[in-house]
Amino acid sequence: MIDSNKVFFPNLEGLRFFAFFVVFINHATSSLGYYNNSYSYAFSITHFLQNGPLGVSFFFVLSGFLITYLLLKEKEISGKINIRHFYLRRILRIWPLYFLIVTMCLVLFPMLEGKLPQWFPINVSIDEINKWLYLTFTGNFDYIYNGINNVLIGILWSISVEEQFYLVWPLIIAFIPTKYLLKTFVLIILGSIAFRFFYAQGNAMLIKYHSLSSVSDLATGALIAYLACKQRVIEWIGKIPKYSIVIVYLLLFILIPFHSYTWKFGVYYKHASSLLPVILSSLFAFIIMEQNYAKHSFYKIKNWKLISSFGKYTYGMYCYHMIVFFVVLCLFHFMGVSIHGMSKYTFVLIVFISFFSTILVSELSYHYYESIFLRLKNRFSFINKE
Repeated sequence: MIDSNKVFFPNLEGLRFFAFFVVFINHATSSLGYYNNSYSYAFSITHFLQNGPLGVSFFFVLSGFLITYLLLKEKEISGKINIRHFYLRRILRIWPLYFLIVTMCLVLFPMLEGKLPQWFPINVSIDEINKWLYLTFTGNFDYIYNGINNVLIGILWSISVEEQFYLVWPLIIAFIPTKYLLKTFVLIILGSIAFRFFYAQGNAMLIKYHSLSSVSDLATGALIAYLACKQRVIEWIGKIPKYSIVIVYLLLFILIPFHSYTWKFGVYYKHASSLLPVILSSLFAFIIMEQNYAKHSFYKIKNWKLISSFGKYTYGMYCYHMIVFFVVLCLFHFMGVSIHGMSKYTFVLIVFISFFSTILVSELSYHYYESIFLRLKNRFSFINKE
């Protein structure tokens, strides 16, 4: 997987796209104002269509894996980590698009508020959000303290968590001896579980959006990155039989429809809501490892070339998709198409237009805006991702 100063995990591109797609479907079914009282639709919503938090969790595990792997390889090869260069790389990758979205959400879209009816599905008002939290990459605390009032900018909460992670993670990798890192990652995961159990107390907002809760996903990714640097671990994963891999995937698909039913554990709700995120992130971690290293996978995502080709645009897709939803809804509304109590055909049409528009906008943004900063970013890279 590593050739001097280049790293490429081809199967992760497609997985990254699927994680985005889960988030996209969640927001399509929860933010566009479509309602359907049929049992089948309600069942689908509850069990399958609104699993966006799992998509974000997968992003966190994947991010923890990639960032930690690159840092460990840099430390292994050069004997140290250039922390300043790490911060510059993250700034050049994340900040240009992030602050473009923040500017649109705080300055541009609020000007349309008075031109839209009160029932409009997506709220663009910034009256009930703390703008400074988004400007300082602490937007996840806006959700916790003020509630989910503006999803256009609110979806950036996960970017805030990642930026907080990037702030401290190179310091941990740089200054803690490598032989103690595995124990460090385990302790961080245990600390996150303890936070959910003793502090969050089953509070869904704290469990979903607090940095100390989300860090278990990132640390799980870091843990498998540490293991991926051990040849004996790679050899062991390579030998895992196909039926064992299938069992893990089946276990994940069984858990997905029921993960939102932790409240049914009654007096053990705190236990379930504290432990389930780690169980799910562990399954995500297994998928990442088997896709990268298993020789007997039942399917490698890289073989689905179209889906894999979208992988590098997923940061843009995540940042833009709610804005695209909003723009499409506005266009339909101003063209006189009824979106208040919309029909299922209008809903499906909006979803399809928004999906392909999100891909298009993200590709254009990547090649004509983000790439300007990405070329600068490569100047500060010790190990490059191909």
